[in-house]
Amino acid sequence: MPFPISHPALRLLGATLVGLACLGNAAAQTPTIVDEITVAALTPLEKEMLLNDLFNDLNKDDDDQEAHVWDNGADNGVLVKVTYNFSNSGMTEHSLKAHVCRDLKFVVTAGDKSQDLSRRTCSQNSGRWDVQGKDPAPVVYPPFLSDVTIAKLNAREQKALLTAAVRTLKDEEDGKTRQWSNKGLGNAVPLAVRLTPSGTDAKPGSYRSTCRDLTMVLDGKGGQQTLTRRSCENRYGGLDIEPDYVDE
Repeated sequence: MPFPISHPALRLLGATLVGLACLGNAAAQTPTIVDEITVAALTPLEKEMLLNDLFNDLNKDDDDQEAHVWDNGADNGVLVKVTYNFSNSGMTEHSLKAHVCRDLKFVVTAGDKSQDLSRRTCSQNSGRWDVQGKDPAPVVYPPFLSDVTIAKLNAREQKALLTAAVRTLKDEEDGKTRQWSNKGLGNAVPLAVRLTPSGTDAKPGSYRSTCRDLTMVLDGKGGQQTLTRRSCENRYGGLDIEPDYVDE
């Protein structure tokens, strides 16, 4: 369902994401809007420059401003012009992840040929817009603690360790370890776990949520096992460490 977005909010998003303009090159290459241009052959550098300009303007422009006109300077003998502007901005929510969407008017002209590549474009979790190439599929982790192989956890242990993991992610500084044990939880086989957060960073595509790596070192009768996963906040401050988890 679409939600209206204010101009200040759009500008705030732009200020947050503008440093990510080069992510298109760092990420796995997927087709972009400039790869769909058939009326002219842009060089890789020209494509990169056009995409970066488009990215910056998508993040900072208000709706219905005067159109931008980009050209390649005719360095290869053919003058290519791209005219674009934006309208009808709003927010769309998918699985608790809010993204900005905008109508993009995007027309390419080269000599007497023209091509209209207009469409609706949306931001993505990486901070890029989908016209810069679709994000790769996100990493899918197994259910929390389902990959523990050195111990068999009962329900009380699983609940207590999940709570410890959440508290570690929410309360501890990067590199600070929290100790946990299963003492008093109905399992005669001792298990100790060291939980350490690291890699705290802004959630891609968000200006208020964070992501952190959680490393758990389990030490028990069956040996030692290290598990690492990345967990991010949703827009309500909850963690995606486990589906439908509610912090008590």
